[in-house]
Amino acid sequence: MTVVAEETSASPLRMPRRGISVRGLRKSFRDSGASKEVLRGVDLDIEAGEVIGLIGANGAGKTTLMSCLLGFLFPDAGDLQIDGLAVDDMAVRARTGFVPERTAFGRNLHGRDFLIYMARLAGLSRADAAARIDALMERLELTDAAERPLGNYSRGMLQRIGLCQALVGQPDFLFLDEPTSGLDPSGLLLVRDLIGEQKARGATVLLNSHQLAEVERICDRVYFLRDGRIERAETLRATRIIPIMITLLPGSFDVEALRSHGLSVEGSVATATVEDDAGIAALVRLVIATGAGVVEVRRAGADLEQMFRKGGSPTGATGGLLPRGGP
Repeated sequence: MTVVAEETSASPLRMPRRGISVRGLRKSFRDSGASKEVLRGVDLDIEAGEVIGLIGANGAGKTTLMSCLLGFLFPDAGDLQIDGLAVDDMAVRARTGFVPERTAFGRNLHGRDFLIYMARLAGLSRADAAARIDALMERLELTDAAERPLGNYSRGMLQRIGLCQALVGQPDFLFLDEPTSGLDPSGLLLVRDLIGEQKARGATVLLNSHQLAEVERICDRVYFLRDGRIERAETLRATRIIPIMITLLPGSFDVEALRSHGLSVEGSVATATVEDDAGIAALVRLVIATGAGVVEVRRAGADLEQMFRKGGSPTGATGGLLPRGGP
């Protein structure tokens, strides 16, 4: 999604001081003459710079929620704000990027021409637009298709060009509705890296995806939607807290020695938390120094598939029924 903006030279966008806030969101549609409420009092908070996943079955209200945040749909009730402003404020729209699940771009437009058009709508000068588009097309492996009409693009290529148009204005807020739909494995890895890059530069990302493994790898937190309500919120990776599980060679370790260094031991698995990758390396060195044989080291994380199937909260995740900031 892009809005018309005044032409400017390249300049950094104002980074958001606040994130996304939703309170009491309700939305209904007419179905065979009857009113069906799709969103039934949704509350959520997303901090600036977070990557948040929306998880739920088909019909849970994920796309409707995203569409309300984008200003595509008008809610029946509720308060929605992005960076402290109304979601349809032009200052918000100018800093927003959106990738729909199914693209509907003009089939006769060539890839590069389409992106130039979108970049100009976003307010980039011709020179800045050309440089930005070249970089994006190379990053998304579309350079060879730049002069081909979009009607000749595969579904995966259309998803990639959709990502290009969403990122061309370097948005502060990025909304991704099933961005990996139709992508091959290399495309999945590319999207994962791109989301990480957006987070690294401070962008706020809201991701709607059925790819639970990818959500688990990418997102800081997730919201589970069921029947139009937030059923629970789960933290997948807390800032500066990385849970580590170390599988030990049976018979090679001294339980008390490990516990004296602050590790928990159950069976042949030792667990601890660290703050960064350097902490992981130091932890492994410490375990080996006690004489223990190390078989495997991995980050302990939330099992989203298990949560989705059973509604539980496995070890390694922190959960609750309220979004961050709730009473």
